[in-house]
Amino acid sequence: MTLSCISSDLLLPGRRQWVGELIMQLVLRRSQKTTGMLSKSVSFVVDARVDLAPEEAAAVKKYALGSQVLYNSTNAKQYLEKAQGSGFLGAVANIAMARLSLNISIDSLTKGQHIECKDLDELLGAEEAIHNARQSIRTYIDVAQTFDGREIVVDIEQVATA
Repeated sequence: MTLSCISSDLLLPGRRQWVGELIMQLVLRRSQKTTGMLSKSVSFVVDARVDLAPEEAAAVKKYALGSQVLYNSTNAKQYLEKAQGSGFLGAVANIAMARLSLNISIDSLTKGQHIECKDLDELLGAEEAIHNARQSIRTYIDVAQTFDGREIVVDIEQVATA
């Protein structure tokens, strides 16, 4: 069966009508904006959203995967590490700063993630993180569905050579 996805203004804006085989879709919208009062500079923007097929959305809900963090930027990781060694107020401040950094969860990506970047390298890194996050969603769903009582036999020699 072939997959096709129809986008129509008659449907909900930006949403897909699924036809054929059901799999998730990653939707990226690139744009740019000018920032600064005196010295104008260009900022690159990507809005990303994953549209889950109904079966995938049901699996995310069933296995409570929505809050699963798929990506934390380097800045977010640094702030979270600082928060662990800080007093109460320092921890609160560092956690707040971490939340301002790029963090991607399954819920945030299905609702839509807005990312602004200073340069194209940063934008390409963000897009790579989004692509990896989409693949992680697929992996989490696939693995969660294997906990159905099946038995998995792993050959020791295959593990040693892998």
